[in-house]
Amino acid sequence: VRVQECQVQNAAREYAKLYAAEAESLEGFGEVPEIIPIFLIRRPSRPIPYATVEEELLGDFVKYSVRDGREVNFLRRDSEAGQKCCTFQHWVYEKTGGNLLVTDLQG
Repeated sequence: VRVQECQVQNAAREYAKLYAAEAESLEGFGEVPEIIPIFLIRRPSRPIPYATVEEELLGDFVKYSVRDGREVNFLRRDSEAGQKCCTFQHWVYEKTGGNLLVTDLQG
């Protein structure tokens, strides 16, 4: 499970880099969403031999997209960051022919 978690987040991170490269050519687009890396560490002497670690980010965070659709966050459409997160989601979906959808974006 931990290995898959790292693969998923790092795949999304690679798509974010491609998205940033395309957005860079758009005049006035500004900053693009960034996905922080997640790392897998091995702990051979522990009952659960793997763990994930990521940079600690401090502050108040807003969820711009959710996984289950039960939560509604109007900030995603009322803020520039939220609109860019939704645009990134749509871009990934289109780029992968509907095979991948990045969710749970927050910042």
